[in-house]
Amino acid sequence: MSIGIFTDKEHAPTQDEIRAALEPAFPLWDRLVRFIEGTYDLAGELSFGGRKYGWNLWYRKSGKSLASLYPQQAGFTVQIVLGREQVEKVAGLELGEHIRTVFETTPQLHDGRWLFIAVRGERDVQDIEQVLLSKRRPAHRKTG
Repeated sequence: MSIGIFTDKEHAPTQDEIRAALEPAFPLWDRLVRFIEGTYDLAGELSFGGRKYGWNLWYRKSGKSLASLYPQQAGFTVQIVLGREQVEKVAGLELGEHIRTVFETTPQLHDGRWLFIAVRGERDVQDIEQVLLSKRRPAHRKTG
């Protein structure tokens, strides 16, 4: 079984196809996309992760991944990889029960802790935003 629903390598999903699949979770997806793009001054790129993962919206800068969003039927999963120092920061956050459980039950591997978070609601999106802020500082904005 794939994490995402778009598993045909030959057909990248359109924005309309992603939106239709996500309903009724699209507002949560949209909020998280706007947060990432606004906070980190990044544009997501569609990336194919193989049959096990499918197409995802991948956010990265200078070769380093921030997060990947995998559309599913009526929902989505967010993948965030945390290094050891980032794990320590996230451990100190006040997270909701769902995200805390995902964080605590995900093993620490040599290359990081690979969180796969099935987004269930608004609190999950708030917690993911906090995890991302612990992973990487916001982009500096030029003023004036």
